[in-house]
Amino acid sequence: MSHFTHVLRKLGFFMLLLLSHSSNYAQAIGGGAIFNFLNLPYTAKTTALGGMNISALGNDVGLAMYQPALLDAAMDGQLQLSIKPYLASINQYDLSTVFVSANKKLVFAGGVHYLDYGNITMTDIAGNVLGSLHPNDYMLQWSAATTYKTNFHIGTNIKYIQSNYGLYNASGIAMDVGLNFVPDNALSQASILISNIGVPLKQYGSYEHLPFNIILGFSKKLAYAPLQFSITAQRLSIWNTSYNDIRLSAIEGIAAPSEMKNVLNHLILGASWQIGNQVNIDMGYNFLRRYDLNIQNQTNGLNGLSTGITGKINNTTIQYANSFFQHQLSHHITIAHRVF
Repeated sequence: MSHFTHVLRKLGFFMLLLLSHSSNYAQAIGGGAIFNFLNLPYTAKTTALGGMNISALGNDVGLAMYQPALLDAAMDGQLQLSIKPYLASINQYDLSTVFVSANKKLVFAGGVHYLDYGNITMTDIAGNVLGSLHPNDYMLQWSAATTYKTNFHIGTNIKYIQSNYGLYNASGIAMDVGLNFVPDNALSQASILISNIGVPLKQYGSYEHLPFNIILGFSKKLAYAPLQFSITAQRLSIWNTSYNDIRLSAIEGIAAPSEMKNVLNHLILGASWQIGNQVNIDMGYNFLRRYDLNIQNQTNGLNGLSTGITGKINNTTIQYANSFFQHQLSHHITIAHRVF
């Protein structure tokens, strides 16, 4: 009890310290927050499960880097690398590793979340070339987790964030706090995560918010079938998660989202099918992504849908996932290996 209380006191003190520097901690929408790259999935499995999942059963390091309460001693010694290419030479890279303390009571992890936008030509107002710039975002993360009375797991991430866009730079510090409950039968998990509690250290201009998020998740594995289902509820600090330009909506004849649409836009659904011990197939559906990407009076294809496959060979795990954005596929590849 004393060990757990000591950890909680430190987490609570740091949370109060960060919150005390923020005059208004409401969650921003519609591009109103900085460092939004923090919301990008760290691993291909997360991409396959709809872009966010904090409760999936298993020992995926990438999921645990987002929800630190999922860190487990079984991940000890794993090194994970993810690569996600976007359009126009934009690439995302993630590197993370996990190790356990000598007394086996704490699980630690460290990682880098990096978004590279490639080289962009700099010009003046007349179009004269002045050179080039190499914009990027990155986050350095330190994570720790512990177990309380077998069924409860608590974890935290401490993050240093940096954005560099030529002459414009911003930095910040943030933390995540997560709690995960696993019943005795180990066939389900319920999680809560409060992410991006923090403040900018250096800003582009006036005060800007971090992408604060409150997330709930629940996953259930069937007892007599190799199937697992997940539901994730995100952005729970606000009701209307969608950005609606009233003027544009009036011109284009776009109706504001209904109350039911507002409910659904908080939800992400996921499903996994395990084939033996070596192969796993995942699928996800993100309601908010589909709403944001859909274009009025056009065919919108499979927006919001994502799929993926995982294969294991000895101590190496390879994941591939894709997600649909209009008529384009976004790919994500992750390789994990137990190095010690």
